[in-house]
Amino acid sequence: MRGWAIALVALAAPDIAAAQAVAVKLEWIGNDASGGVLAGKIRERIRGSADKREALERSAGPNEGLSVILQTLDPAVEWQDGIAAQSRITVYSLTINRRRSGASDDAFAGAALGYCAQADLASCAGEIVEAIDEQIARRG
Repeated sequence: MRGWAIALVALAAPDIAAAQAVAVKLEWIGNDASGGVLAGKIRERIRGSADKREALERSAGPNEGLSVILQTLDPAVEWQDGIAAQSRITVYSLTINRRRSGASDDAFAGAALGYCAQADLASCAGEIVEAIDEQIARRG
């Protein structure tokens, strides 16, 4: 009976390692209110996920995770449209890099451009987290 228990633990060990949460470091570059809210909603989704965890700095280890760079701007502010007091939209650039074990630089994994109305920030955050999930799935 004891031999079966050891065999079952040995078989389950790879699944436990595979289920380990992937470190995701989100860096937000922007000065618009909607972009800040978007970054916060992405962080909330990462924290609430079973397969991802938020990394505050570069981790050291064989599974270093992903680096996500989110750049946002409010076009009304940038182009001095006269409606800067009321942010309605954020335009974003998203870059996802794979952190490589033992390397000082990251490897490019994907990128996207988009825009998001202030009323749709939660939905946009979900789409961005889906893009992160796609890169996690590609890691294998």
